[in-house]
Amino acid sequence: MPSRLSHFPRPPTATGQESTRQYAETVLTVRTIPWRHDLAIISATGEIDTGSVRLLQRALWQDLPAGLVLDLSRVTFLGAAGLRAIEGVVTRARAERRRIGIVAAARPVLRPLRIFGVDTLVVVYPILADALREVPLSPPPVAGATDWN
Repeated sequence: MPSRLSHFPRPPTATGQESTRQYAETVLTVRTIPWRHDLAIISATGEIDTGSVRLLQRALWQDLPAGLVLDLSRVTFLGAAGLRAIEGVVTRARAERRRIGIVAAARPVLRPLRIFGVDTLVVVYPILADALREVPLSPPPVAGATDWN
């Protein structure tokens, strides 16, 4: 008798880093969009977890302009690894006196941002248009002024 699970695809046979990369690329897409000379959008779509967070980290740690909008409006899951990556970019933005805003409206993203206090460190906008309008105008944060503890 055939297994009830036989119609599901098997996981990739690759091992180590290659299988992790394959997994990450199936659950998360990250794009960097230069918006203006002083503003970039990093847009994530999918799930940000331990297996996929490196894709987000690569985008967040590149050389960025004075303003950054992190668009999480298409993220369906935000785990602890993703929160740490966001904490890192917020800390970096403050140290370098860069302006940053986050776009998020879905509960699976907003709830962790609120529970861990990220929304007290950076403005979370409900839609991208609001962030694109306000982030370039906001004053740069004071270097070293973080409340993570």
